[in-house]
Amino acid sequence: MHRRSVLRRAAFSLALVFLFCLCAMLPSCGLMRQRSFSRTVDGPFDTAALIRIYADKEDDANAFLDLFESELREWDKLADIYYEYEGLNNLRTLNLAAGVAPVALDPRLLDLLEYGLSAKEATGGRVDLLLGSVLSLWHECRTAGQNDPEHARVPTEAELSEAAKIASAATLVIDRAAGTAFLPIAGSSVDVGAVAKGYATEAICRKLESLGFTDFAANVGGNLRVSGSAAGTSWQFSVRDPNGSKTIGQIERTGKTAIATSGSYQRYYTVDGVRYHHVIDPDTNYPAAFGWVSVSVLCDDAGVADVLSTALFCLDYDAGVSLISGGSSPVSALWINESGETFAVGAFAEGGGK
Repeated sequence: MHRRSVLRRAAFSLALVFLFCLCAMLPSCGLMRQRSFSRTVDGPFDTAALIRIYADKEDDANAFLDLFESELREWDKLADIYYEYEGLNNLRTLNLAAGVAPVALDPRLLDLLEYGLSAKEATGGRVDLLLGSVLSLWHECRTAGQNDPEHARVPTEAELSEAAKIASAATLVIDRAAGTAFLPIAGSSVDVGAVAKGYATEAICRKLESLGFTDFAANVGGNLRVSGSAAGTSWQFSVRDPNGSKTIGQIERTGKTAIATSGSYQRYYTVDGVRYHHVIDPDTNYPAAFGWVSVSVLCDDAGVADVLSTALFCLDYDAGVSLISGGSSPVSALWINESGETFAVGAFAEGGGK
């Protein structure tokens, strides 16, 4: 089965619930003229994206939706680590050239890679774009196991040891003057799965805001980013408990706000009755085992939210609180464990987390 057919519809069953506000009780007659326009974009980043804007004119709304979709599809190709595209050097190109030669990359990709390196440092290695050799091994086993459950297997200790050895030695050399990136260690690879979707979402939203667009929201596979307001009312966020049907920690916001969730309940496979999810702990090279079912992060940057939700999933509660307490901008987080207990800091605590 083609990779892109497996997960693209998963976005709307993620733990995040994004409640787009209606315009039924607006105080301003001017705002009353704004209408909601939306579009679903299927495919980029192996998911479905829901984009919405409130606007007075349909032409303006369509211009926004067209540009957002175009940018999202372009970012998807640039950040792809599985497929190459004619006439385009992307991260797949970079990985294939590991140990061979530097690769000329789009400046946006160089920015993404530099961001990934900074995320590795900021999270103490919880999010490591150079863990590609380990992550690709798990991806291969997970994909094979999902396609053929009877023969599903986990990577052997020897395979993981060799992959981890490559990852620990891996380095990434970025030459901004030459416009290139290089992986000097043969067999090493970058994996931006914990970075790219949120980073691209934030980059697109900032570009559109610079062009004068506002009052919009984007849900790119569970990475949510809003701007302005929902035609004069607040955007509303909440998190759905994966253990049940209730929602937790409802929050209202206007202006630039982002939220992302990492969870163990969507991308997984089963071997001998044991479930193996996709969030890999760099310390063990196995799926993170801190007891979390989901971790959600709310802040003002979709890229930061994406990175931190993964990092917190690979830490215990105290270490996670310590990590997010040291930033310059406020960060709220909500943890849900396997027993259904919730733990929250910041706005999530005010909205109903325990």
